[in-house]
Amino acid sequence: MTNFHDPAVIQGDALALVKFMHCLDGVFLWDLFTTMGFEWEYLTGKRKYRWTMVLYSLSRLGALGNVFCNLIGFNVTHEINCQQWIIWNLILAYVSFGCASALIALRVVAIWHHNRVVMALTSGMWLTNIGFLIYGVATVRAVWSPDPAGCVIENTFQARDNITVTVSTDLAQLTLMLVGLLRSRQTNHGIFRYLYVQGLIWLIAATLGEVPSAVFINLNLNDPWNLMFQNLALFTMQICATRMYRALADFNLDIHQYTRDPNGVSDLQFRMPNGDAAATHGTTVLRMHHMGASASKSGNFGISAKSTVIGEEESQVSQKGVLMMRDPSEGV
Repeated sequence: MTNFHDPAVIQGDALALVKFMHCLDGVFLWDLFTTMGFEWEYLTGKRKYRWTMVLYSLSRLGALGNVFCNLIGFNVTHEINCQQWIIWNLILAYVSFGCASALIALRVVAIWHHNRVVMALTSGMWLTNIGFLIYGVATVRAVWSPDPAGCVIENTFQARDNITVTVSTDLAQLTLMLVGLLRSRQTNHGIFRYLYVQGLIWLIAATLGEVPSAVFINLNLNDPWNLMFQNLALFTMQICATRMYRALADFNLDIHQYTRDPNGVSDLQFRMPNGDAAATHGTTVLRMHHMGASASKSGNFGISAKSTVIGEEESQVSQKGVLMMRDPSEGV
């Protein structure tokens, strides 16, 4: 049986940790540089600015700063102030983590239609998470080791409560988001189905990415293993939250690209619910009337219930009365 506290084993595990960190840093940099076009569209005015972009940008910038700290701390060959290095490393990582968690929390609140109980629960989880992150920064210690040359983080096991709470609250928020979508009973239609599938995929990804960090720090094999999966949890959550944000923004952009006639009435053509081509099974055309400037700003539209169905009898999609459709990106 392997003795994980043997100095030779610890040195080998530390080398594996450094290599794994470099791989994770590379994955994040790939994701960052291949998706920078999204930020560029905001900077050039192609997209409407939303205040949630502040959280999105801080999450990305914090993770980028953490990558730079990793590359410095795990490759330096001369003595540095390791305590300052680890403090700034954690601050940047936790800023990224906190903002990513906030993006998901906002989506949960929006999906539950600003239900007060859900808002209180989500806010409580997020604030608890932030409190433990601040505690982690205040208690972390690192010293310089001449052999092998590098910074050594001490007492890594003390971060157990911090990591366990972080993983638990993140997974709870993602689960709450899925419950809210299932509760709507519209997961087979349009934006609700899109959000449901997206949330399910990223819940699985977050589970695979974050749970190992909590498992191994509770096992407490040695310091390198306690640290091994912490950056995996950070980058998984950061990439999860920002990709969901971008995907919904793109979805919202797509559904607003409709043709408007001179009378202010717009036509949206949808495929039938079975997903077959409109040419075979008909196309439903909804007449959309903008309801004044104030309604446009809030993202509301009036949809005439009398839709025209081409090639088939009127679909059951049509209903009596007037439906209200809210801009799905608002507050999500």
